[in-house]
Amino acid sequence: MGPTGAASGFDRLRRRFGFDHNALRRDVDRRQWMLGIALLMLFLSLAPPLCAWAGRSVYASGVRAERQERATRHEVSATVLRVEDMRSGRKVTVTWREPDGTARTGSFTAFHGGTAGQRREVWVGPSSRVTDEAPRHHTRTVGDTLTVALGSAMALGMPLLGLYLIIRYRCDQRRYRLWDAEWARFGTRRIP
Repeated sequence: MGPTGAASGFDRLRRRFGFDHNALRRDVDRRQWMLGIALLMLFLSLAPPLCAWAGRSVYASGVRAERQERATRHEVSATVLRVEDMRSGRKVTVTWREPDGTARTGSFTAFHGGTAGQRREVWVGPSSRVTDEAPRHHTRTVGDTLTVALGSAMALGMPLLGLYLIIRYRCDQRRYRLWDAEWARFGTRRIP
């Protein structure tokens, strides 16, 4: 009596990937299987350290940017002086008072400019550089880290997958030639 349920599914999967002693498998099938396993092992051995290294680098850079922006930017309530349409976005000129009472004026590019006289919260950085972007959030750092880690895994995996597809194509061509030769031999056999 054969295996049932999950064991049956596992057995089919095992045979599908070549983990059996099937006498009908040709050498070309075994070579393709071995090269596929070798490429998979190469990917599984290189991807985790590559993803960890790339992710760690991006995360450290993001945390530094978070700290630097939080330390150098402060939020002020500014009055919009004028809004000029540009090819991409709008140039917004604002005026505000620093905590010491000094009046300042600055410009930044935004997609939503507002109207003259409107009050708007802006962020001021070093040298009174104005922006409408708040300091970097930690969620952006985490998102960038995940994106780079997954991207580096894909950058490693795609060439290996491409190489496997080339190997598979070549093995398929070899299999087709062997099958044609077998059929030709079979067609010339005499039946007694």
